[in-house]
Amino acid sequence: MAAPQSTAAMPPMMYGTAWKKERTADLVYEAIKAGFRGIDTAAMKKHYDEALAGEGIRRAIREGIVSRKDLFIQTKYTPHDPSSPGFSPTAPIPSQIHTSLLSSLTNLTTPDQPADAVYIDALILHSPLPSIPQTLEAWAALQSYLPSSPDPSRRGKILRLGISNVTLPILQALSSYPGLASPPVVVQNRFRGSERQWDREVRAWVVAQQQQRRQGGGASGEVVRYQGFWTLTGNVAVWQQQQQQQEGGGFVQDLAQGAGVSLAAAWYVLVMEAGVVVLNGTGHQGHMREDLEAADKVAAWRGTEEGGRVWQRCWGRFEALIGG
Repeated sequence: MAAPQSTAAMPPMMYGTAWKKERTADLVYEAIKAGFRGIDTAAMKKHYDEALAGEGIRRAIREGIVSRKDLFIQTKYTPHDPSSPGFSPTAPIPSQIHTSLLSSLTNLTTPDQPADAVYIDALILHSPLPSIPQTLEAWAALQSYLPSSPDPSRRGKILRLGISNVTLPILQALSSYPGLASPPVVVQNRFRGSERQWDREVRAWVVAQQQQRRQGGGASGEVVRYQGFWTLTGNVAVWQQQQQQQEGGGFVQDLAQGAGVSLAAAWYVLVMEAGVVVLNGTGHQGHMREDLEAADKVAAWRGTEEGGRVWQRCWGRFEALIGG
């Protein structure tokens, strides 16, 4: 059977399933019903319930809300975590990855695709391993499941690879090591002012990679994307303007009032405008739809003379805050 082809693009806002526990299936279903088309989970029982995430996806598909091809589903392999499938302090890294991936494919199967055609849009290495050689070994094992794999039993089980909780030296190693043919096309980190100054070095690396690959100079035809988590809860003092003097005044409030959206939604729009794919983990159904609709509301407001003027002022303050 031919390797699956990606049909869903990575949306600018994805639904994050961390810490949802027994509510995971219901919340994933409600998120899809509200309009989310990207779902982020992990094969890590400590903080996620991947099986329940799959249940929520299947419920939405059975009700005809979406089909599998409409969704961008990503999960993670978490090394050295006892709650991860296949964890063993002694088993080889490729063996642990294989066990974890088989578990994920089972958890994320859907009723509208054959069992032998199940695929994951993006598999993210949840964190680097203790050493660069071990991280490179894990990456080599993961890329054996990509559509370019020579092994027909593995080919296309994963459509993209990414890495999370990563620093610049690890990214540079993964993108330059001659034995690795598939550099990361997803980088997922905390996006916070207190976290390496809004993760400026890594974001700058992503932008440089985007420019290179768009010019045809990269090893992969797909443009690398930066995903941010804790974008809202990790920056409450900024978007709620509790430190107005230090953080540049009330620009989030000005944007929210002008466009008629909530403070949180206004903050999300600014983050997405900066090229960050937002992981949104709200458990409130009303906020799901409100957050998804905010970008269009802001875009319409920006098209007015007054809205465009206020937007430029708000965006300038936000851009200065995060460093471009």
